[in-house]
Amino acid sequence: MGDQHQVHVWENTYIMAPKDDEKFLPSKVAAVIKNVMDSYLVDKEYQAEDAKIWTLDLSNEIKATVKQDVNIPRYKIIVQVVIGEQASQGVRVASKCLWDTSADNYASYTFENNSIFAVGMVFGCYYE
Repeated sequence: MGDQHQVHVWENTYIMAPKDDEKFLPSKVAAVIKNVMDSYLVDKEYQAEDAKIWTLDLSNEIKATVKQDVNIPRYKIIVQVVIGEQASQGVRVASKCLWDTSADNYASYTFENNSIFAVGMVFGCYYE
C-alpha cells in the first residue's frame, strides 16, 4: 500500500501553428539526411542481410540528428529508409499523407554508389 501513483495533468496550450523559427524546413532536414546517409553509406557494398540492419541504424540516426540539430519542437518525426541493390533497374519510391499543408512537410534524399541506392524520407507532422 506504500506505492503512490502520481498522476500528471497536462493543460492545453492552444498553440495551433508553429512559430516562424520553429517550422519544418525541408532544406535544413534534407541537409541532415544527406550528411547522415553520405557518412554512413560511403564505403558500403550491398548485402541483403546487412541492409536490414543499415535501414534501422540510419532511421534512428537520422531521427536523432534531426531532433538535435533542427529546431522543430512539437513535431512528430517519422523516418523511412529504403535500401536496395544497384543493378541497373528503375525504382520509384512514393508515399501519400493526409496532413495540414500549412504546418506539416517532408524532406527526402537519395544516395547512390556502385552497389547501393538508398532513399531517406523524413516527415514532420505538427502537434496542435
